[in-house]
Order: sequence, then C-alpha cells, then structure tokens
Amino acid sequence: MQRASARDEEGSGPPAEAVALPYARQFEIVSPQGLPYRLLIAVPPEAAPAAGFPVLVLVDGDALFATALASARLQAARPEVSGVQPAVLIGIGYPGAAPFDAERRRQDLLPDAGGADRFLDLIEGEVLPLAANLAPIDRSRLSLAGHSFGGLFTLHALFTRPALFRSHVAGSPSIWWNERAILAERTRFLQGAAQALRPRLLITVGSEERSGDEQRDPVRAARLRNARMVDNAREMAADLAASGRLDCEHVVFDGENHVSVIPAMLSRAVAFALGETPLRGAPAP
Repeated sequence: MQRASARDEEGSGPPAEAVALPYARQFEIVSPQGLPYRLLIAVPPEAAPAAGFPVLVLVDGDALFATALASARLQAARPEVSGVQPAVLIGIGYPGAAPFDAERRRQDLLPDAGGADRFLDLIEGEVLPLAANLAPIDRSRLSLAGHSFGGLFTLHALFTRPALFRSHVAGSPSIWWNERAILAERTRFLQGAAQALRPRLLITVGSEERSGDEQRDPVRAARLRNARMVDNAREMAADLAASGRLDCEHVVFDGENHVSVIPAMLSRAVAFALGETPLRGAPAP
C-alpha cells in the first residue's frame, strides 16, 4: 500500500495512507464486444468449505460492492446470529468514478436488443471462471443481486436462465420498463419446465418509492405514481409465490426511498443469499 503524506495536501497533520477494501482485488476485463469492465472481487481469508465458497454477484458494482462487502463481513463474523458464512463477493462495474454509469448500465441491464443476454453471457463465461481461479466456489450457491434496472435484470436472469443462479435479489426492480414487458418473460418462465433445484427470489422496495413531493417536484411525483414501484413489486412477488415454482420473499423497507433503500436492501440480500435461514415472510396478498 502506497503511503501518502497528509501534510503535502493540507499543510499539516500526521502521515496518511490510502485505504483499501479488505480482501478485495480489482480487475479490468474487456467483453467480446470490446467494452471495458471493472471487476471488484473479495475472497474471504477463511478456509473454503468442502463444496467451495458461496458467491454473490452484484451488478452496478461501483455503487453496491463496498456496502455489500461490509455487510457480508459483519454478518459472517457472527454466524450463530446471522446464519451467514464467508462468501466470495463480485461487483461488476465500469471505468470511471461515477457510482452508476447511466449509459452502460442501460446497455447491460435492460432486456432490450440482446443487451441483458450478452451481459449474462459475460457473467457466466468470463466473470465466474475468473473468480473460480481465485478461490474454490460452490456452483450450487451462486446468487445475483441488483437495484432498479439491476433489479429488473435479476428478474430477467431468473426468468430466462433459472438454473444459473440459486438465489436472486431484485431490489426496487424497474418492472414498469417498456410497458412492463418483463411480465411476458414471467409468463414464459411459469409455463416452462420446473427446475430440479427450486429457485429463490427476494424482491425489496422502499415504502417511499410510491410518491414524491407534489409541491417541490410535481414531474417526479407523477413519474413515481406511474411507475407503481411498490405495487408492481408486491404484485410480482405475490404472483410468483402463488405459482409454487420458486421460494419468494417480499420486503418493503418503511421510510426508504429509491436511493436510501440501497444499504437496507444489501443487508437483507446478504442474509437471504448467503445465510442458511428459511424465508422470513411470504408476500402480502
């Protein structure tokens, strides 16, 4: 780790050094289409289980990885309380300093023009094998989590490649996108063959994603009403749970909006994807 002097930057003070995320490494890869990606991969210091470490893959890794890693390390430190064991975490992001790259994430996360399927190909064909070269991983305990467009992408992955991931976390999924086209994928999934290993799904949303300040920003308030974030999440979870084809949990985080809900979602995602506990609650009817 390179040492830097705080005195050089601010004129006085003790020497300082850069801060790194624990047990995490950064990689740069390029997709078959020539697009660059930043991978953040954390491997636990503990010995791997006989079957390998469980894995949690996070899209929008620049925004989600650090918080998820902190939650995973905290929960794994008290497995008798959390049920969470050490796991490999993978954050998939993009070059640059922005937590969310608006254009790149639209290309990768939306089920449009084959973009989401190419991204799934990249995860399956390049990202997971790279992680497997760093540590033994349990292919039967792969999990995927995303927020907003990433939540929609998680649903797309479940509906089109249900055997790829064991657990799926759709945080505030943008079900409204493209006139709720994801519902057609859900129908095809439910009409297809049942999986030998029953998929698991957690859908979360913040209670304040249903409304906005009419006086301060009436345009945004109208957009939130039309998006039906809370209602869409509840209806999706209820329909999937009723199908009997997968295990589904639905959580509404009281008082949280589309941004503030992210840390709460990630904490629950870690417990859901990496824990050994049963589902905490069925979706509301």
